[in-house]
Amino acid sequence: MNKKIAVACLGMWVLLAVECGFAFQAAQEQASKRVVVRAGRLLDVKTGKTLTDQAIVIEGDKIVSVGPAPAASASATTINLPNATVLPGLIDAHTHITFDPGQVGYSGLGVSIPREALVGAKNARITLEAGFTTVRNVGARGFSDVALRDAINAGDVPGPRMLVSGPALSITGGHCDNNLLPFEYHASSEGAADGIEAVQHKVREIIKYGADVIKICATGGVMSKGDDPNTSQFTLEEMKAIVAEAHRLGRKVAAHAHGAQGVSWASEAGVDSVEHGHLMDDASVAALKKTVPTWCPRFI
Repeated sequence: MNKKIAVACLGMWVLLAVECGFAFQAAQEQASKRVVVRAGRLLDVKTGKTLTDQAIVIEGDKIVSVGPAPAASASATTINLPNATVLPGLIDAHTHITFDPGQVGYSGLGVSIPREALVGAKNARITLEAGFTTVRNVGARGFSDVALRDAINAGDVPGPRMLVSGPALSITGGHCDNNLLPFEYHASSEGAADGIEAVQHKVREIIKYGADVIKICATGGVMSKGDDPNTSQFTLEEMKAIVAEAHRLGRKVAAHAHGAQGVSWASEAGVDSVEHGHLMDDASVAALKKTVPTWCPRFI
């Protein structure tokens, strides 16, 4: 080997080793860094009691202990909150974190999928700073919530832990399909599917592109055109096929359902949660209570 090349290669390896050494040292220092949050009051959610003079000890990015405040330590960074009540991170079970509430309806047609993902990054930071450390995002265009979840997990942007659905499943022209544009645009949402074989394929496709949970629109909704929140959308057989396929592939199913029949059919199909349910009757309430583990009464 040419001596100049050999020297250059040796220098490159030495430089790489030094850089790796610095990176390892920085990682060790980060892991060993201790922060003590001293709370005047702390909510113990297991007992329902509010405890006083408590401390949360954090090493790196892990909480290692919670209990009576220890003596002050010079090696730890101490955050004193004598007048505050500290509680565990909150969970929001129904979000649309990539949406801008000021851009709904026709104004939302001008929002691209990349722009929606960036809106989600802004909202994720706000959500985390508001105390929500976990959210379930049930509906986003173009898998923008999948991209956001992955960016948060990689440490690229701040945000809560996310369970995401990607595009919601809908019948053609129903709530969760793009029904605001006229015929000549031939617009259809990514989650639109009709018939048992088509909905089975759509479940597999959405899981393929990263969904943690399957969101379906079992009834019409608000903020869409030409559908009625009281009316059911998917047939019972279609919903049974969706649930069976999702469960077989290890995913739960969240059903948007306002009206009574949609709630009853979603319950009979075996969904894992019903979202909304504001127009239920006694029979659909009974069906929900019998078979559905979770009701999330979010308005929209």
